[in-house]
Amino acid sequence: MASELKAALLSAYTRLLRPLVRILLRNGVSYPEFAEVAKKVFVTVVIDESPTGDADALAARAAIRTGITRSEALRVLSDGNSPSIESNLNRITRVLTGWHTDTAYTGPYGLPLELRLTQRDQPSFSSLVETYSPGTQPIALLKELIRIGVVKEIEVGRFRVLTRTYLPKTDVPDSLERIGQAVQHLIETVEHNRLEVDPERRLFERTVYADDGICEEDLPRFKSYVRGRSQLLLEDIDNWLSQLEKPSTEKGKRAIQTGIGIYHYVENKSDD
Repeated sequence: MASELKAALLSAYTRLLRPLVRILLRNGVSYPEFAEVAKKVFVTVVIDESPTGDADALAARAAIRTGITRSEALRVLSDGNSPSIESNLNRITRVLTGWHTDTAYTGPYGLPLELRLTQRDQPSFSSLVETYSPGTQPIALLKELIRIGVVKEIEVGRFRVLTRTYLPKTDVPDSLERIGQAVQHLIETVEHNRLEVDPERRLFERTVYADDGICEEDLPRFKSYVRGRSQLLLEDIDNWLSQLEKPSTEKGKRAIQTGIGIYHYVENKSDD
């Protein structure tokens, strides 16, 4: 049974890796570079599960669990964390959400207000950024939002937000961060549900698909239908979340990072 489970797991990972490897190759990442990252993940996951002991003990434990040599595991540990790549994904998403849901920044019928960069005793873009992305320079973020087309200067010093959703362009750090987050969250949800015995403790995860496929000419209509219905649902959920009291450590309330993701897939025949 163990060998059958391992074979099924490796088969599943083969399917999982194909689209990820295509992205790596398109961006000039070689197999040795990927293998080095995979090696580090194997070692760090083992260490995270049982982080006690000195470096030699941790390396020996990682070597036993992963099949990586002890010296290689020790080298990975000594390398430390890789430098993080600066991404605007989270800060832009938080600011756009606040601009569309916070009653301080919305007007009649919930429409987002047009904001000035700074305005004494009035809602402004700077106060919005201070609330939803503290530590970020407002003017720098505003210039970036204008550059990517989600904010427009409608008159000198007054700015209008054009969209609630930020979809980064292909293969920039923000879009690649979305890949990491989306795949990680989906896999963690599926694995949680696979291991959780109590149905009430499982997370919602469903898929609907056409049993026999659909005609190629119907795909654009289906894409439009999915996009419209899903956007309405996500905005409704986003509005609900925005009404909740923000967790505060001063009140002894622990923050739980949670959310929901919806995706539309079209199978790639080369992955069969």
